[in-house]
Amino acid sequence: MNTKKVPKQLTEEKYRSTMMGKMLEITNNDITVFNIWPFVSQLKTAKILSHKIKERELIYKVYRNSTEDFEHILLATEKENNFVVIVVDKNKNKTIGYYLLNQAREYDLVA
Repeated sequence: MNTKKVPKQLTEEKYRSTMMGKMLEITNNDITVFNIWPFVSQLKTAKILSHKIKERELIYKVYRNSTEDFEHILLATEKENNFVVIVVDKNKNKTIGYYLLNQAREYDLVA
C-alpha cells in the first residue's frame, strides 16, 4: 500500500477564493515564520517541483491577502514566469495546497 502523501492541487476557483481584497507583497521583515519545507519535499517527491533549484533560490515572492487570512508563497520553477504557489491558511497555520501559476498567461504579460 502506498502511504506517500500527495500534495493537494487547488482548483482555480479555490485559489482565487484565497485572494480576498488586495494581495500585498510581504518583505522579509513581515514574513511570519511558517515551515513550508515539508510541503516542498512533498512537491519534489511528486515531481511538481524540480530538485535542480537550490532551496535558497526557491522562494520568489510572498504575498498576503488584505484580510491577512492567506499567504501565497511563489516558488521558482525552471520555466520563466511559471510558479508553484503554496497557499497557507494563516488562521489554521497550515498549507491548504498548491496552484500552478503561469504569470504570463494569467496577467497577459508580453515579453
